[in-house]
Amino acid sequence: MGATGAAGPAGAAGATGATGPTGAAGATGATGPAGAAGATGATGPAGAAGPTGATGATGPTGATGATGPTGAAGPSGATGATGPAGAAGATGATGPTGAAGPSGATGATGPAGAAGVTGATGPAGAAGATGATGPTGATGPAGATGPTGAAGPAGAAGPSGATGATGPAGAAGVTGATGPAGAAGATGATGPTGATGPAGATGPTGAAGPAGATGAAGPTGAAGLTGATGATGPANGLNAYGGLYSTVPQTLNLTVGGTTQIPLATAGPVKNATYVPANSIVVANPGTYEINYSTTLTAAVATTLTLAVRVNGVNVPSATISRVLAVGTSSLFNGSTIITLTAGSAVDLALSALLAVGITLGSGVNATLTVKQLD
Repeated sequence: MGATGAAGPAGAAGATGATGPTGAAGATGATGPAGAAGATGATGPAGAAGPTGATGATGPTGATGATGPTGAAGPSGATGATGPAGAAGATGATGPTGAAGPSGATGATGPAGAAGVTGATGPAGAAGATGATGPTGATGPAGATGPTGAAGPAGAAGPSGATGATGPAGAAGVTGATGPAGAAGATGATGPTGATGPAGATGPTGAAGPAGATGAAGPTGAAGLTGATGATGPANGLNAYGGLYSTVPQTLNLTVGGTTQIPLATAGPVKNATYVPANSIVVANPGTYEINYSTTLTAAVATTLTLAVRVNGVNVPSATISRVLAVGTSSLFNGSTIITLTAGSAVDLALSALLAVGITLGSGVNATLTVKQLD
């Protein structure tokens, strides 16, 4: 194939003809030298559309000319039928591999020296050439480990084997400059509005706003009529109270499992209460009462003694005291409690013990019991 001649000036662009059938692919010939790129001629006026000529051989790629103005878009031509694929071209021969350089000669091995007497280990000398291997002698004692000798030089690399045949890749063509963007098309008509989507979840409640300023006070209303006068209330002071105490020295003999009432022979002031039956305070008003009590006594036998305030013969839990007494030792039991009583409730003091025992109430005030209504 001869050298490609210089490219002539570009002719006027003809109209696009009908697509012809694809011809069979010819064998790939040797690539000739690239011809000099011709100058791009000025674009002539469009000539009349001529018939499509036969496809000529592909010339070398010329230099990229300046980008011309974008012409008006013509109508799209009909798409031609796809032609059959051409046969693959033959692969070019692989070039020969260059000869490998010769390896350097190996030096001769020196003789082994005679073994001398083992002396103190001296400093490591330079590594000598390796001598021929002598016969194996008897195993001697292990000597001190000497320093590691310097590493010998690396041998020359052997020649590489021949590489199989892959042809060289062809050179990539130059990418042409990007043409200017076409004018934007007109905006299409607005499509119909889509159906309304479901309502989103309710967002969290916002923080409460600050409280508004307090309004001005309104005018004072007219005074209402005076109500009827109520009944006269009770005089200041307690509505009910009473008290009993004892000053008589005496001994009370307690039995196992029994309960003995403490005699309270002396009566104090009383209001809305009575002292019948004896040694008791019976309240007339229902309500809340404060009860105060005390006694001082001595046991003839060491035992556990219980003092209790009773209401209608039943111990009041908040006014029940149990204590272990030593023989002949005077002990004081006292306390105060607030309970609710119904009208007619009888309040008294009683003793009980784990053993049969004599309990002595000494001289002076040895027992007291008072009640007073709080509400």
